[in-house]
Amino acid sequence: MDTASFSSRAWNFLKKPAVSLALRVAVSGLLLAYLIRLSAFNEIARAFSRINPIYLLAFFLLYFLSVSLQSLRWKLLLRAWDISQRFVTLFRWIMAGLFFNNFLPGSLGGDAYRLYAGGRDTGKVEDVAATIFFERVLSYGSLVTLGLGALSMRFDLRSDWLFWLLLGGVFLVFAGIMAVSTLPAFGRWMEAFVGRFPFAAQLRLKDWVHSFRFKVRHPGMLAGVFLFSFLIQFADVFAFRLIAAAIQLHVGLADLLLFVPLLYLAILLPLSVNGIGVRESVFVIFASTWGISSADAVAFSLTVFALNLAGSLVGGLIYWFDRSSRDNAAAA
Repeated sequence: MDTASFSSRAWNFLKKPAVSLALRVAVSGLLLAYLIRLSAFNEIARAFSRINPIYLLAFFLLYFLSVSLQSLRWKLLLRAWDISQRFVTLFRWIMAGLFFNNFLPGSLGGDAYRLYAGGRDTGKVEDVAATIFFERVLSYGSLVTLGLGALSMRFDLRSDWLFWLLLGGVFLVFAGIMAVSTLPAFGRWMEAFVGRFPFAAQLRLKDWVHSFRFKVRHPGMLAGVFLFSFLIQFADVFAFRLIAAAIQLHVGLADLLLFVPLLYLAILLPLSVNGIGVRESVFVIFASTWGISSADAVAFSLTVFALNLAGSLVGGLIYWFDRSSRDNAAAA
């Protein structure tokens, strides 16, 4: 009984936001310190000194192109849920969300901000949440599909069986979510099921279930949503290729088609702040397969992080000006 009580108190302590954040910061710091010591800081600095500015300009053009494609895809999804929103507004929300991603694991900060902004502006919180959810499913589903395509081109089952197992399992999960959410009979059954409970009306569970039924039915719109999803993932993978070229590392595009999905799945785990440390560890693991040193792999990872951070700071400026405009309007 005492052991159970102690475990309960320990778990409640670890669940506190401040403690959880401190642990993630500690994990990030320890992993980074170990990797920098392992890779030799001078070698990392030398890799940074080789950066070609032309490639960096191309990266930022590709970065904002990717955000534009995300905005168009979100606009299509919102239209399927009978919500009309301007492209510029969605672009601003996504950029601000990318800024907030720097403070929480995975993409929780950005999704939370987009849900807040979209719900405040449209008054349809459940529908906005559903579009963000399916946007994530499509993003990771298309990325995993690219990874499976890269594995098929290599077709080395003996050394790649773990990758097949991981990416194949994730693909089946996302495919199952999409299949179940599109079945009208399942949606009606879920709405009837939650309607039996007295508290369902207070929590608006029936509305949430109805909103989370995938509503993209028109073939043209469906094709557009999937096309934008694959274009976004190709842009992300090619951005990694540009960064590798910027610091003069010979990492092939085919290798990155497999690496980027695995990296994003690793960062999705809430083990550190913004994936710091975890990201660098995955880069070092793949360094030998690319034929580069651990120092170059860490430099590659830190350059990816720094450039994405720089791009997301634009979202911070957008949020600041949007907030100032709202405050001025409220004061007026």
